[in-house]
Amino acid sequence: MIGRIFLFGSAVLSLLLLTLIYAVVSGQYAREQPTPLPSPSVAEPSAVASGATAMVMIANTAFGPDLTIAAGTTVTFMNGDAFAHTASEGTDGTLASPALFDIQLAAGASGSYTFTEPGTYQVTCTLHLTMNMTITVE
Repeated sequence: MIGRIFLFGSAVLSLLLLTLIYAVVSGQYAREQPTPLPSPSVAEPSAVASGATAMVMIANTAFGPDLTIAAGTTVTFMNGDAFAHTASEGTDGTLASPALFDIQLAAGASGSYTFTEPGTYQVTCTLHLTMNMTITVE
């Protein structure tokens, strides 16, 4: 009697094991890979034509590369992090006095500013002192 129970249990376990192996091999339990966050790239400053738009992607607590744009360009700051940032005129987390822009960016949010006057603008995050970039308007 114990021999029959052992044989029956072994048969059931073998069948379950074969079913699991088949499911894994056939791809029914394919493991989905996580999508990595884009990281800001180190690149040469970009030039954008007047009246155009430019995007600054914030990711991994960093702004994208410095920009060179024409006067009249609207720059959109996109927060790709899971926490708040600002895009503010200033350096090392301190606002310029007076600051032309101080954009509050919740996680996943975006905000824009149109640069109408030529010059060099320092951009900082007032919440993260090491986040800085330069926008040159020609």
